[in-house]
Amino acid sequence: MKGYPNIKILDAKYANWNRDDAFKTMQDYLTRFKHIDAVWAADDDMAVGVLKAIEQAKRTDIKIVFGGAGSKGMVKMVMDGASMIKADVSYSPKFIYDAIKLTAEARLKSEKLPATTIIPSVLVTKENAQQFHFPDSPF
Repeated sequence: MKGYPNIKILDAKYANWNRDDAFKTMQDYLTRFKHIDAVWAADDDMAVGVLKAIEQAKRTDIKIVFGGAGSKGMVKMVMDGASMIKADVSYSPKFIYDAIKLTAEARLKSEKLPATTIIPSVLVTKENAQQFHFPDSPF
């Protein structure tokens, strides 16, 4: 955030990765803050609750809601050009494979794994959303 000194974080609360809790948290924010430009919901389920609260409050100041997880509903909204959902982040099930592979390779070489390993997410945008949309997925 140091590179963006004009961005002001209004608040941050834990919403339990749950759309109902995110809905209640967002209702609180909508009451307390007269103007909000963007919301980082951290997860697609929480973004659903945030969007519902914004819709019910009929707020038009919020331009972007960003979730994460690559759920089929959010990816479809990105594909369709939803006004507040410009992008999403994919947490592919392949990450499990990547983590297992890294672990197995290290063990086979008798190497120690680093304390932290970052497996990069993919930014899902309107341009690439079709690749991440799986309509038959349960999520």
